Amino acid sequence: MEKGLIHVYTGEGKGKTSAGMGLLVRALGRGLSVKIIQLFKRNTGEQFFFENSGFNYSQFKPLHPFFKTYNQDELQSLKKEFMEFWNEITNDLNYDVILIDEIGPGIAWGVIDESLVFDLIGRKPEKTELVLTGRDMPLSIIEKANYVSEINKIKHPYDDGVLARKGIEY
Repeated sequence: MEKGLIHVYTGEGKGKTSAGMGLLVRALGRGLSVKIIQLFKRNTGEQFFFENSGFNYSQFKPLHPFFKTYNQDELQSLKKEFMEFWNEITNDLNYDVILIDEIGPGIAWGVIDESLVFDLIGRKPEKTELVLTGRDMPLSIIEKANYVSEINKIKHPYDDGVLARKGIEY
């Protein structure tokens, strides 16, 4: 690849992370190097797979803002913690494909400043493909992307009280 493009998977439906992970599997199958940065999730199937397979996988583990209301002090502390994580994890961008999972909600909920994404886009090697996932992706990032897929929810078992299931939703 001579020029890396920017992908966005957003929307209210299930499958944004799955789409991004599927792209990574395709890239790995073609011998490309990948870096996975997963935000606000823990104990996921993909985490166990990538960690146990020796891939560059990192996780920012605080509870997802969609599932927890942070007060102002907690939010400031979370922002500080995130910045420490972000500065370390984005130090090395020399990969063919980088996936940042759940960055949309982090921005929407005020944990992540969207300027960090623009800075990352400017700093990434020209050949690096960047994949960003998460609901509530800001329009400014959508406009910067080359691929944008909106995953819409038509029906979901969560609406009927079925909680996330191991190996399917996480």
